[in-house]
Amino acid sequence: MLPPQIWKRRLENEYQQMRNSGTKFEVNSDYTEYVLSLNGPGLYREGDHVLEKNKHAVKIELNRNYPYPGGVEITWLTPIFHPNIREEDGKVCIQLVNDWAENQTITNVVNALQYLLKNPNPSDPLNKEAAAYYENQGNKPEPGKPRIVSGL
Repeated sequence: MLPPQIWKRRLENEYQQMRNSGTKFEVNSDYTEYVLSLNGPGLYREGDHVLEKNKHAVKIELNRNYPYPGGVEITWLTPIFHPNIREEDGKVCIQLVNDWAENQTITNVVNALQYLLKNPNPSDPLNKEAAAYYENQGNKPEPGKPRIVSGL
């Protein structure tokens, strides 16, 4: 755990990096909770149908262990049907967080999330049903169903 003043300075520096990154986000006053707006094709379920949306909200929470392993929690806030994201609670499984190193930053997390959105990994799923769908259909909505561009 970093000493409080160094931790605070680290959070402030990362906030500045995020401001310069071009990513749309909101952040709380102590820079420990970010809500990102990500763009990119992603699937979600509506009833029995799998549809596409292009706008997503994701929460990144930094706890007192940050920037060390276990200091980052990621939750997908908008509905999504993805092999590496649990539908019921939005928990995200990305290798970057599993192999976290203290020199990584929030912008690294954002880049990893954007990559994951475009490149799902059905061979290491949190959502086995979505993994099976992606293995059969790829990152496409159901045939004959509209590609819906929906907002947050």
